[in-house]
Amino acid sequence: MGRPISIEYTAGRRILTGVADPSGLRLVFELDGNRVFCHVEANDNICGRAKVVPAGAVQAVADDLAHATVAALKKRIGVTRESRIRFLKPLYVGEHFRADGTIFRDTGDIVVVQARFMNKREQLCVEAETEVFPLSAEQVRRMTPDGMVPPELKKYLP
Repeated sequence: MGRPISIEYTAGRRILTGVADPSGLRLVFELDGNRVFCHVEANDNICGRAKVVPAGAVQAVADDLAHATVAALKKRIGVTRESRIRFLKPLYVGEHFRADGTIFRDTGDIVVVQARFMNKREQLCVEAETEVFPLSAEQVRRMTPDGMVPPELKKYLP
């Protein structure tokens, strides 16, 4: 069982994207050792009239999970550079699934987060890799209108 992670890093997401929750899915992330995970209910709000979870919703979860993982495990915020998704089995509408994120590789300049989506039978359905550029305090300073780093972000920036 994991513990909820701090959502202070969402201030960084608000600076970078204009909103604290870019996907709009209101995901709750938990930390369990070296993985961050969330539970998602594939309901009509996410899927609309589709029979399976659309690729865009999977991408949104993978992106949010990558940034939560980098914030929780590396104490950094960043921007997405690239994502790759492999669909192995469909995620069906009306089912509950779990997405796990772990740090796959960290070169210093880029952090690669691997996400694994499991259905209710614990079958691997989707694998994703998201590359995140960690930001520095100077880069965030240039993104804010007043040129200041918000106090809640200082622990996420070198």
